[in-house]
Amino acid sequence: MKYKLIKDSDAGVIIDPTPILRDIKDTFTVSFVLPENGIYIALFRDESGAEYRVTIKNSVAKVPKQILDKEQRIGLTVCLLDGEKIVHSWECHTLKVGTFLSLRKTQWQITAGVDDRAVFERMSELECLHIQKISEVKEFQEQIETAFETLKKENMCETERMRETIDSIEKETSAQSKLLADLKTSVEKISTAYNAAIEVVNDLSQRMSELEANYDPTIIK
Repeated sequence: MKYKLIKDSDAGVIIDPTPILRDIKDTFTVSFVLPENGIYIALFRDESGAEYRVTIKNSVAKVPKQILDKEQRIGLTVCLLDGEKIVHSWECHTLKVGTFLSLRKTQWQITAGVDDRAVFERMSELECLHIQKISEVKEFQEQIETAFETLKKENMCETERMRETIDSIEKETSAQSKLLADLKTSVEKISTAYNAAIEVVNDLSQRMSELEANYDPTIIK
C-alpha cells in the first residue's frame, strides 16, 4: 500500500492499492511518496475515534497493532512537523482492516477502501491536475495583481506629474496676475501724472492768452 502526498494540497491519494499482509516481523507497513524532506507523522483513527500516532521513517509507517482487532475502516492523516508545530497536513484515503480468510480471524490484512487500481490511478491523476490548475490560476492572479500594481504606480506617477503641471501653471498664472496688477498700477500712476501735466499746460495756456490780451507794447522799448 503506497500513498502519494500531493504537494501544495491537503490530499493524500493511494497510488498502489496492493493489500498489506504481515511480514516476518509480524508488522504491517504503509509507504509514502513525500513531497519534501522533513519530519512526518501518520495519525491512524479507528471507527471508535481512537487515534494512534506513528512516526514515518524512510517513507514508511508501521500500522498500530491496536487497530488490528476487528474488521473496520481506518482514517489516516499525515502531518509535516516543525518541532512540535504542524505546518501542513494531508487527509488520505481510508484503509480497510479485514481478514485474509474468513475462517481465520487471526490472519488480518489491510486493503484500500476501493480496490480498483485504475480508479486510484485516475484519482491521483485528477488530484495532480487539480493542483496544477490551482497553481496556474494562482500564477495568473499574481500576474494580474502585478499588472494592477504596475498600472497603479504608473497612474500615481501620471497624477503626480499632472499635479506638478497644475502647480506650475498656477504659479505662472499668479506671477502673470501680479505682473499685470503692477502694470495696471504703473499705468494708473502715469495717467494721473499725465492728467496733472495737462492741467498745468492748460493753466499756462490760459495765462499766456491773458498776457497776450493785456500786452502793452509801450512797456518794452
